[in-house]
Amino acid sequence: MASIASTTTIMIQVVLFILDSLMDSIIILQIIIINLIVKDKVKKYMDYIILFDWTKEFSVEKKIVECVFYNDKALRIHFKDNTDLYLVISNYDAYPFYTSKPFSIGDETPIWDQLIHSVLTKVSLDEYDRIMRFIFTQIDIFQQKKTYVLIAEFIPPKPNIILAEQNQELIIVDALKKYSYADNPQRQILPKIPYQPPKTAFKPYHRDISFPLILKTLQTGETIQCDTVNEYLKNHFIYVLSVKEELEHRKAIVDYWERELKKTQQKLHKQRMELEQAEKSDYWRICAEIIKVNLSNIQRGQNVLKAINYFDPELSTIEIELLPDKTPQENMQYYLKKYKKAKRGKEVIEHNIAETEKKIKQLENIVQKAKRGELDELPQKEKLPQLSRKLEMAEKLLRLRIDDRFEIVIGRKASENDFITTQLARPYDWWFHSRLYHGSHILLRCLQKTNPPEELIQICCSLAAWYSKARFSQNVPVDYTQVRYVRKPHKSKPGFVTYTNHKTAFVQPMDLRTAKKELNL
Repeated sequence: MASIASTTTIMIQVVLFILDSLMDSIIILQIIIINLIVKDKVKKYMDYIILFDWTKEFSVEKKIVECVFYNDKALRIHFKDNTDLYLVISNYDAYPFYTSKPFSIGDETPIWDQLIHSVLTKVSLDEYDRIMRFIFTQIDIFQQKKTYVLIAEFIPPKPNIILAEQNQELIIVDALKKYSYADNPQRQILPKIPYQPPKTAFKPYHRDISFPLILKTLQTGETIQCDTVNEYLKNHFIYVLSVKEELEHRKAIVDYWERELKKTQQKLHKQRMELEQAEKSDYWRICAEIIKVNLSNIQRGQNVLKAINYFDPELSTIEIELLPDKTPQENMQYYLKKYKKAKRGKEVIEHNIAETEKKIKQLENIVQKAKRGELDELPQKEKLPQLSRKLEMAEKLLRLRIDDRFEIVIGRKASENDFITTQLARPYDWWFHSRLYHGSHILLRCLQKTNPPEELIQICCSLAAWYSKARFSQNVPVDYTQVRYVRKPHKSKPGFVTYTNHKTAFVQPMDLRTAKKELNL
């Protein structure tokens, strides 16, 4: 019987071990998937032909607007026939879809009351790019007909939705993302100015779509057959796009708690080192006492005291390090102070170590829950990662894409300077800043880790001169170096850095428009 019980116990232990290993494998697999998704920076936006065919499927009959809502995922137009039109503008993709069964996409904010009670009369897709126009008509209190155009620019990397009023010209009323010339030298997106479509090199192409459209879900890998384009887009939003964003959010939370765990582990290491010093309190006391006995034998400038350790039963010889710049009495006081400090601190340090060890166990548990996706069980922290802020910062940066190898990024204030230098930049990128003058950080991103030509270096130097207090000066000194030699001192102000291994060029300031001409853009 004892043998059977022992065998059963062993089998149970084996089963538990296998289950535990399986759970660890699942967690590891999830993390791998998350990393692959998040690290995939190529935004594969919806095909032009998909959007084109959607416009042919969508019926505008009896579509009277009841209200309009917006969040960071999509604009939702709710019609009086209880149907909803979603205009998705995610960082991963952008497209429309409609549904007769509205569903929640998170917290929403009412927006654009101008469209309330208006009638959707037409939907079209521009011939030259992924720009969809929704035309609404409305009769105001003066029985005057108004025409509003909702322009959905489903164009990477910055999709946008713009509300405009059709008069003699198409005048912008509002936009989800507004841009001045400082933000985008190519065009403005601001209220009360005429709408100008973006200039792109995109070339639409037409092809026949064969049904059913096959969609592969992201989490389970299952396939969904879609008989219409709208069904495909709706399922894409539910089973692909939303999952991507959720996984990104989860990864951000996991990263945050792993950083907290690492910081706490480093804190514990420091505390244990402090404890080692505190545990030497008896040694410091012995040193002080032996120095006291041998005061007459110590000369100023002496480095070491060799004396008999009267506290050792065997009366061994002890070597005590001395501070040569101090008197014998000062050396005695030095060790006496170390003894008193260590004695006072030992109990406090031991208490702190116990608390830190407890916190590490809690954080390890939190990290495991975060990896398993149990986000509702995590404690609320004020410092939870705000990815949207990073993305918003990245979108506001002034950028000039040269080709698939190089991109120029310009920071126009301290927070942007700090972001592009400490977060966006990579060690092999090049950094530029006007010498002696306050100004922008200019980043030359080397997307393929290739060395930039000298002409491009000079243009970046000229841009750094223009975006500084020396804009209207001549022969402006500009320092430049690789990002690997740029450092941000601890607790320094945003935008403050130090750098080494730099070169200095004396250049004429050049604005961005002139730079584009020089680069044939």
